[in-house]
Amino acid sequence: MKNKSAFTMIELVFVIVVLGILASLAMGRMDRDLRQEAASTILSHIRLAQQLALNDNKHRSDNDTRWQRAYWNIHIRPCRNGDWSYRVSSNTGLDNGGPNANAKQESAINPIDGKYLWSSNCDNLASNESPVVHLSKKFGISNVEGCRNRQIAFDYLGRTHTTTAYNNGANFENIMTNDCNLTFTLSTDVNNDGEVNNNDNFIITIKAETGHAFIVGQEDL
Repeated sequence: MKNKSAFTMIELVFVIVVLGILASLAMGRMDRDLRQEAASTILSHIRLAQQLALNDNKHRSDNDTRWQRAYWNIHIRPCRNGDWSYRVSSNTGLDNGGPNANAKQESAINPIDGKYLWSSNCDNLASNESPVVHLSKKFGISNVEGCRNRQIAFDYLGRTHTTTAYNNGANFENIMTNDCNLTFTLSTDVNNDGEVNNNDNFIITIKAETGHAFIVGQEDL
């Protein structure tokens, strides 16, 4: 009986050790997935903006020099409190800072949760605003750099434009001629090496003219 009890205890200890190892591996995987989840989510919404542009022609032919504002675009922007968020929207009213400028009702719907890809207030998202747009709270992103104003717009041919701002917009002056590289900095140690550094960041590239977007290092996805 003593030998059997000892053997059972050894088995129990062995099971506990194995579970501990599996748990540590799972935690590491969860940390790594945070970066992947953020990159995949943002990438999917960049592609969504382009798809909406191809399917929903926002091009205006009324010779209004502000017509580029109507294009579907993704705009990554800092909040007043230092956090980061983004919107996928259009501005068919061509307003500049007014109540209808890229209004929520003109924004895209997140296919995952059926909510607007829009944030009215970074500190307190409305119930119909998708939480994924709050990059800092959702994914721990502390900074975003690259591209003009971190805004990419797509025209009715899927071509990329650096911004929806304009001077003499009718001449396609904002069409993107160089690839855009958006660098996202995470405030968390996602690769679990004990340091927050460049290995915890990721880059999304949007190709000039074609608008093809991909995560650097995962070009085939």
